[in-house]
Amino acid sequence: APPTHMWLYSVGPQWAKRLLLTGDLIDGSKAHEIGWAIESVPAADLDDTVLKLATRMSHIGKDLLTANKYIVNKGVELMGRTLLQQIAVEHDAIAHLAPEALEFNKIAREQGLKAALEWRDGPFRQ
Repeated sequence: APPTHMWLYSVGPQWAKRLLLTGDLIDGSKAHEIGWAIESVPAADLDDTVLKLATRMSHIGKDLLTANKYIVNKGVELMGRTLLQQIAVEHDAIAHLAPEALEFNKIAREQGLKAALEWRDGPFRQ
């Protein structure tokens, strides 16, 4: 799907390919290690950590927050974000006609979504 191709910007091409081409799952520690997350905290500390971060951000005026977010987003735009999204949408449409996608849809129609997900995800559990 197109949004997954944006992973390139946060984790780099090697990890983006690894995750897109294998279906591998990663935990919070690995996400932090590869740059997908700013930090990884125990689940029990998550709410407190998020609240502290949001509180720190709230000490900056909304105009400055907006300006800085805009600048960073424009930087990503200059790196080709819009073009990448367009390419991803086009190829995602084509991929929906791939034999595997058609088979997944057939199984989902005939046997249900649970069976289709098992057909798709089963090989990755080995």
